[in-house]
Amino acid sequence: MARTRYTAVSRGWLMVFGLIYCVILVIFGVGFGFAITFGNTDQMIQTVTNPQSLTNLQQTLNNSALRQTAKAGVTLPPTTELIDPQALRRGVATGIAISANFGDVPQRSKWVDQAYISKTDPSHMTLKPLLKPLNSRLAAAAKAIDPNYSGEVRVSVEKAIAAHYNEVILDTMMLHGIGIAYPMMVLICQTAAIVGAILGVIVLAVMRVCAHSWERWLRVTGRLTYSIAILAGLGALVVSIPALAQYIRLGGVSQIVVEQIQAAVTPTWRIVAGVILLIGIGMSVAAAVMRMQARKQAEKVAAQLENAVDTMKKRN
Repeated sequence: MARTRYTAVSRGWLMVFGLIYCVILVIFGVGFGFAITFGNTDQMIQTVTNPQSLTNLQQTLNNSALRQTAKAGVTLPPTTELIDPQALRRGVATGIAISANFGDVPQRSKWVDQAYISKTDPSHMTLKPLLKPLNSRLAAAAKAIDPNYSGEVRVSVEKAIAAHYNEVILDTMMLHGIGIAYPMMVLICQTAAIVGAILGVIVLAVMRVCAHSWERWLRVTGRLTYSIAILAGLGALVVSIPALAQYIRLGGVSQIVVEQIQAAVTPTWRIVAGVILLIGIGMSVAAAVMRMQARKQAEKVAAQLENAVDTMKKRN
């Protein structure tokens, strides 16, 4: 009786909601994949502060500091190391933790170094722990070239570097750049995953009504699921190609850091696609098993009817 209710109209509605399900599955997969990678603050901090990323950040800030000293009238050799890597690591971790919390200092976070939190305004970040060792290294390097490096010259150079770092890091990046874009992107992806999951359940329920049988519903949804998963897996493989990192722009973040982030998140995306693929295959296998059981049951009933007919003929 269940199969007799499956009309052309039911088939059409099943096709329509199947297409809707594909779109929702893509939205859910992308949102979920981004949410568990970019939304994982621990993973992002570990990626951005690994040796490759940290060395690149150190070189970038070091070159920036050397340019500022040159503008202030103090020229140092380009090989001069002004940035303390440990201070930089703690500062980057603190900055990402604050950005992930929409600019507010997290009350409980193992990544927040209280030295980077302003004493006068506990809701804001300060760069004094980064600038203090920088100024010490700068003074030592400058005095090796000019023993008279002190007084107003030193103050002007240190003020120039501090003003530059505050503008580039705290203002441009933290307040108006990646510091605002990062938590918003994570929030959007989390919302997409949640809404996609809810709509997906609703659409699957409607598809079950249109299918009029569990076997047909599992077969259709299973095929759609693993088809989308295969495309998603191929997309994740393409995105993981290192050469594509040069075309990705993340608000002033250097390409080496982008490559490190790419290498960290794409394996998780492939795993997500693989899990969805297995779910789709599992649904298709369940549908095949149910169909085989239905055929066996139909063959058994047909054999019983045939035996009954033969018995009646013999009696007649």
